Amino acid sequence: MNVSRQDIYSYVSTLLKDVTSNIYRIEIPETLTTDAISNGFIVLKMNALKDHSEIGLNTYSQVRVYIESYVPALKDRGTINTSKYKAVQDAIDVIINTECGKQNQPYTIDRDDGVLSMEDYFTNNTNSFFVYITSFLVTITN
Repeated sequence: MNVSRQDIYSYVSTLLKDVTSNIYRIEIPETLTTDAISNGFIVLKMNALKDHSEIGLNTYSQVRVYIESYVPALKDRGTINTSKYKAVQDAIDVIINTECGKQNQPYTIDRDDGVLSMEDYFTNNTNSFFVYITSFLVTITN
């Protein structure tokens, strides 16, 4: 099994592909696509990968992954688009909760540890977004 940050980013991106195709890693790009501006986007962030392995040939590592989902504000008022925000939040939560229930996977997701979600606001020139942020632990065992 490959245990790398790239593999974990790819795994989480694959989980979220039905929420949006606008998925970026590490940070918001300087220039957003038209689709990302109008429909929103996701930024994946990851803490340091912590190796807890003790026995040779066994892998036990964990990393906290953050999903930041940027939902465009209503253009006419600059307020939160509650229906779009709720739809994105619900879709992400269902995906994560479904993965939490899976056993014997290369990556195990645990959402019981830490802050489940936060909110934020982001403005990129003339575009404003409300941000849904959630995190979970990914455990890699072999």
